[in-house]
Amino acid sequence: MPLILLVANPNSVGLAETIRLAVTPVFLLAGISGLLGVITTRLSRIIDRARAIKALDPATSVARSRELQGELQLHRRRMTLASAAFASATTSFLLVATVVMVLFLSTVATIDLTPLVALLFVLAMGSLMTAVLLLLREVQLGNQALRHF
Repeated sequence: MPLILLVANPNSVGLAETIRLAVTPVFLLAGISGLLGVITTRLSRIIDRARAIKALDPATSVARSRELQGELQLHRRRMTLASAAFASATTSFLLVATVVMVLFLSTVATIDLTPLVALLFVLAMGSLMTAVLLLLREVQLGNQALRHF
């Protein structure tokens, strides 16, 4: 019986390896999507609370009015932080998606774009870290609002 050796096309091996490498960033994209969902939920709750405060009777006492203004100011800060976290997480998502695209382009065009991939990935991780830190600060302010008001 003759022995048949199958030799893989080098281009298909490179493409298969690229697809394998691209799977990891796809999981990262799913995680960032979850983070975006959390931030969106927090933003909507902040907005709902601010609307509820604004709907309260304006003819309350001066002390109560000042307290409500203080709470509104705190919610504005929270909204600013949550919005910045959302923007940073979105930037991270786009950078990771660009990493996947560049990986495929480098394989198809057979050019070494490793330095570009590394740079994009570092920027994506920095942006993701920024988003998480901003979200942490927003949560701290939310806890402060709960304790204070």
